[in-house]
Amino acid sequence: MGIEIKKLTLADCLSLESYSNLRPVYISERQPVNQFIWEEFYDTHYYRNDTYMMCVIKAKSMLSPMMPLCKTDDIPAVFSEIKEHWNKVLNQPLNMYLIDESFLTILRALPGFEEEFTVEDCRENYDYVYDAEKLRTLSGKAYHKKKNHLNSFLKNYEGRYEFRTLDCSDVAEIESFHDRWLDNRDYEDKHSSMRSEENGIHRLFKYCGFVDCQIGGVYIDGKMEAYSIGSYAPEIKCAFIHIEKANINIPGLYNYINQQFLIHSFPEAEIVNREDDLGQEGLRKAKLSYQPIRLESKYNIYQRSL
Repeated sequence: MGIEIKKLTLADCLSLESYSNLRPVYISERQPVNQFIWEEFYDTHYYRNDTYMMCVIKAKSMLSPMMPLCKTDDIPAVFSEIKEHWNKVLNQPLNMYLIDESFLTILRALPGFEEEFTVEDCRENYDYVYDAEKLRTLSGKAYHKKKNHLNSFLKNYEGRYEFRTLDCSDVAEIESFHDRWLDNRDYEDKHSSMRSEENGIHRLFKYCGFVDCQIGGVYIDGKMEAYSIGSYAPEIKCAFIHIEKANINIPGLYNYINQQFLIHSFPEAEIVNREDDLGQEGLRKAKLSYQPIRLESKYNIYQRSL
């Protein structure tokens, strides 16, 4: 039986994790929560068997696979099978998206790969990876400004703020805050780049009880003013922060929820993946200011011809 591509469902998303752990994978796309949030945006499909699972997205009007999740030793055979299906069954060149560094290294060693494929370095999709303990403590000279912002918030709102671990019973309140947060964004931002994320968040809340994620919120004077959603991969001791929203009119609030969410929800995490910057200059500057220990690089590959 050949590769049969099906529409991705919540149940399929949840099966992703077992494949993600077949080798150490650190990119955010390995997490079910990430795939579920962006499923509508990418019109995500999938294929899986006993050896690997891959998500398939709509790109340039064609179905194209993302990096398959499999054991390291299986990468050459899995890649060969996918390539044969795209070339001989679909009669299309194989374009593959969001490949991590270790997967690409193995592909580059395959006979004829360099002559057959073009590699694109996708800087705007790089994930930012941090030392978790540094983000919890904000200790050291590099975090001096962040610590000052945090201390200023704690002083200015002393006795008025509270971090709470949230669950599905808090969804209505989170959605209400999210709508208020959107109202503070400019029109173009709200109705273009944020629309798909917004839809994904609401869908995540709709199926809240079925998705393995952590939610935290900050209340000021009893009113929610920030929330964050994350998930954890124990095999690599990595927390993934998928969503973080805070009232931009409250200085230091982002610093506070960033720190408290890690302290309360992911105390065992050694590293933190705070996902990509989508090529947005302001977001890139903000993510770099937290001193990542590395950027988790991603690549696309394009087959030159059949």
